[in-house]
This record gives sequence, structure tokens and C-alpha cells, in this order.
Amino acid sequence: MSNSVIQRELTALVYEDKYFDFLRHQRVLVTGATGLIGSMFIKLLILANEAYGLDLKVLGHVRSHDKAQTIFGEHLDNESFTIIDGSLESIDTPCDYILHGAAPTQSKFFVEHPVETIRTSIHGTEAMLELSRHKKVKKLVYLSSMEQYGVPYESGQVMTEERLGYLDHLNVRSSYSESKRLCECYCKSYAVEYGVPVVIARLAQTFGPGVPVSDNRVFMQFTKSALKHEDIVLHTKGDSMSNYCYITDALTGILTLMKSGEVGEAYNICHDEETRSIASIAHLVATHVSDDKSKVIFDIPEDVQGLGYAPTVHMFLSSKKLKSLGWQPKVSMAQAYVRLAEYIQEEGL
Repeated sequence: MSNSVIQRELTALVYEDKYFDFLRHQRVLVTGATGLIGSMFIKLLILANEAYGLDLKVLGHVRSHDKAQTIFGEHLDNESFTIIDGSLESIDTPCDYILHGAAPTQSKFFVEHPVETIRTSIHGTEAMLELSRHKKVKKLVYLSSMEQYGVPYESGQVMTEERLGYLDHLNVRSSYSESKRLCECYCKSYAVEYGVPVVIARLAQTFGPGVPVSDNRVFMQFTKSALKHEDIVLHTKGDSMSNYCYITDALTGILTLMKSGEVGEAYNICHDEETRSIASIAHLVATHVSDDKSKVIFDIPEDVQGLGYAPTVHMFLSSKKLKSLGWQPKVSMAQAYVRLAEYIQEEGL
């Protein structure tokens, strides 16, 4: 049975029926279907289809059937949902909308496998752009990342979509950020040269129910420590600013872009009123998840670079452009961590 926190969060979204009617009688392909965003997007569409009788068909591209079985469980028997595998280049299925989310997401992988990081991003995106071109899709949403901004030239800069910071492209950690930049350029090029209706979603760090409990990114480390009433340990000074988005807000942002995003344009998806430092988040989690039973401790190793952490960044993503399409984030950071903690407790630490 699906986690009750996931069910609750997605069911609440389904009742906001303004998001789904444009998908009536449509076929939606989701790549990266076992990732957090891909899997939650698919579950949301399945629920909306059942609630509103949309006659919607959802195709999820996966690399691992075992992982798909674990994540989707009973949804695999749903007649509106089909799993497809093989290479992205081999997909030749007619579809009306595509959410392209297949990409590596772990910092350690970017550092240890920079070639594969770049290759996977470029080849997969090209395959989806070509499919969109030949199948005449209505909209392709490419999942990019705030990491493509790099480090702002001015500390504390508000990053709107047309601004760009500095990236050291000779640092292999940039394999991820640079590949996102190149894929965005590819998307724009296909839009201009071939008329492919592609929109770019620049996601802030997105988290919430649906993240594997084994995930070791900082939001999971903090929450798991707080649930165990252990100290929350930071391996940096924690002064990077974290621009974040709760999973359900990210899903409504993606749906907004699928329906109304302007072709060839990029949009930040983030809760821009909740930007705060990593250290401040650690204290917030200690307060709201552990009831102040956890302390925040700094343990900074000498070779902090080798751990693959993103460079220290002081920037504030702006979501004004996406808000102009009628989108609004709803979940505060404190609420996000409390809900993540509920989900982790139910899954079992």
C-alpha cells in the first residue's frame, strides 16, 4: 500500500481541479519515472485521471523494473499507466506531452562519473527533443536545475531567469551544471529552428514525501538525525543559501508550465519567500522535527572539496515569472520538513 503521507499530499492536489482539464484524452510521457519528481507526477496524474475520468494515458520510462515495482506497486495494474524501458533513443511512442526528468542527481556521481553525467544529459535530452519534433507534441517540459546559474557575481544576488553566474567548467563537479546549461541551449535551439514547443523548468532543490529513505542528501540527513534525536552535523559552515521547493509545489509548477509556459522560455520553480542558509535550516529542523532535542554541530573536514558539495552560493532565486502564470507555492519550509519527517517515520528509518 502506498505511503499515507504521499496519498494525503497528492489527494489534496487532485481536489485543485484547475490543473488537470487540459490533459483530457491526452498521452503523457514521463522520463526519469522512478525519480522523485517523475514518480510523484505519475501518481498525481493517475489519481487525477480516476477522480475526473480524464481518459488520460501515462507512459513512464524506467531503467529498472525492480525499482518501478517498489515505487509504483499497485499503480502498475492501473490501465491508464504503462511502463516502458530500453534507451530513451528507442522510444517511438505517440504522445501529446512529455516531462523529461531523466538525469543523474547525486553529487558524488557528478564528481566520480563526469563523462556519464554529461553524456546521459545530452543524449537523453536530444532524444526527447527529436521525439517531440517527429510526434508533434503539444509541450515538452525539460527539468533543468538552479545549479545551472553557477555562483552569482554579486553575493546575495536575486536570480531572475535572464541572469547567469560563474561556473568553473574545468572542475568536474560542473559536469552537472554545464550539462544543464547545454541542454537548455539545445531546447531553445530546437524551439527556434524546428518549432518544438519546449519549456524549461529550473527547479530549486525539491524534496518531500517520495524521496527514498536511503537518500543521503542534506535535507534527508538533517531530518533523519532529528527524528532519532541525534545531533545534526554540518560538514561545511552552512552559509550557502538554500533555494527550495516542496514536492507538491514543484508538481503544480510543472503542470502550470505544461499548460501555459511560453515556448523556448525558462522558469524558476522555487518558494522564493523561504530562502535561508543551510545552517538556519538545520536549526529549523532541530526545532520543528526534534522539538529541540537535537543540537546543530559543525564538523568541517580538511578536504571538503572531495565530498562533491556544490560551491558556497549566496543567491536568491526569483519565481516571479512563474507566478505571472498564476502559480503560487503553498508549503513553508517548516511544514515541508514536518511532512517529510512524517513520511520517513511511516517508511521506517
